[in-house]
Amino acid sequence: MSQSAVDVAHPVDLAAVKSIRSGRLHSAERVPRVGLFLFDCSDVVPLRETLERIPESVWEWLEEVVVVLEPPHDGDWINPADLSPSPERRVLVHRLPRKSGFGGARKAAFEQALQAGLTHIVVMRGDGSHSPESLPLLLEAIHVDPHRVVTASRFSGRSAAARTGMPPMRWFVHRIAAGIVNRILGLRLADYDTSYRLYSCRALQRVPFQLNGNTRSFDLQILIQLRALGVPVQEVEVRPAWREFVAGSTGVNHGLRSCCHAIDYRLHQLHLTRRGRYFVDQDVKYTLKLSSTGSHMQVVDAIESGSHVLDLGCSQGLLARPLLEKDVRVTGVDIGQAHHLADELEAYHQRDLDRPIELPVGREFDYVVISDVIEHLRNRRQLLRGARRYLKEGGRLIISTPNVALWFYRLSLLVGRFEYGPRGVLDETHVHLYTRATFRREVEAAGYRVVVERVTALPFEVVFRSTGRSRLISSVSRLYHGLARLWPELFAYQVILEAEITTLDEESTAS
Repeated sequence: MSQSAVDVAHPVDLAAVKSIRSGRLHSAERVPRVGLFLFDCSDVVPLRETLERIPESVWEWLEEVVVVLEPPHDGDWINPADLSPSPERRVLVHRLPRKSGFGGARKAAFEQALQAGLTHIVVMRGDGSHSPESLPLLLEAIHVDPHRVVTASRFSGRSAAARTGMPPMRWFVHRIAAGIVNRILGLRLADYDTSYRLYSCRALQRVPFQLNGNTRSFDLQILIQLRALGVPVQEVEVRPAWREFVAGSTGVNHGLRSCCHAIDYRLHQLHLTRRGRYFVDQDVKYTLKLSSTGSHMQVVDAIESGSHVLDLGCSQGLLARPLLEKDVRVTGVDIGQAHHLADELEAYHQRDLDRPIELPVGREFDYVVISDVIEHLRNRRQLLRGARRYLKEGGRLIISTPNVALWFYRLSLLVGRFEYGPRGVLDETHVHLYTRATFRREVEAAGYRVVVERVTALPFEVVFRSTGRSRLISSVSRLYHGLARLWPELFAYQVILEAEITTLDEESTAS
């Protein structure tokens, strides 16, 4: 299984940090606009001390410094002007209209940061327990990668924790809980409970953080969302002096809940549960699956070397690279503009597949591939008939689609659940769903004769973020694939048909 990127920061190069502020940033990025939001600010004395301890170099980065207060507004005594260390260093006070809880207060802060157009938000406690002197460690990550998320870890080592007076049992419980969660999620974080963090606002825009809980579980849930999004998480080692929980039993209970949240996410990936909070906004929706039991590699394996392929609905040209290794030439067709396409495509034509296909080519292709496309279209029969015009005599159509009669969706309907999402069989962009029988009938009605049928296993490599070549995942996939071949109507995740045309008509676009 692959693991998400988790790094440990090196000592801060403040010269590099200042060079970023002066404008020498990554070419595609703006000068960062950072907001510092402080929570747990019920006492003015430690709050003032926290603000005064912020290093001089950090103030150059801060676009806004906001003190977040929850009702009852014990902080009504706070005068923002009295908190500002100097006139040019303005401190704002944001009073929440109602008691929102740990997670609710952070949701409000994230919303304010996004509305203000900030590029990054740092969340920390204003009661003095979070060290402001560690802020440069978090901010350095913007120089390394502006899109990563940074957490301040208190549990880098037992000896460091012991020097600060951390009880051995508390250190042990936290490390055990973190180890279990790491194992479940495929991460390598030492401290999931720390609330001292820096977030990229770009990442926050792409996760539904408002659907997270209002308790301390919010911090773990947002890390799981970021993992689902593929955002790197970096840990920096800081002075491990503060406690996130006031009672020992609270920390143990939270550790157990953390394990349950991690398991719940894995169940969501397996479609055994469906959680709206884990439907994140991926920039690239479709990726090449390398598993031999998946549709992509089975399509590639079905195409003979030296062939000429017309890929209808090619997306970015995902199949072009593995096919080029077989000396196969690929012409792609899709509705998108010719941006971010694979270099391996021989040619590309921008066309709406819901309209009659007219291409400046003739009957010259050995294969027409329509991979996971037909379920997105309204004029499906028109596309299938139109594809016949470009196949050579003896050429073949290779077409695949998901199987809505999969056992999981049968069980879901049994309990009254049928929820669409951003990917999978119930992709929210699908306009027609097929069973094995209705899929074959659709293809045959368009003038084809099915000669080969293949099925796929569940996408275990997607569920477990594997490369598709892990021995464990490959073994599980092969076992499931054998079951799908025995009973495709119930266990096949996708059906792949290889078909020959029954007529060589030149005009075959009529519906």
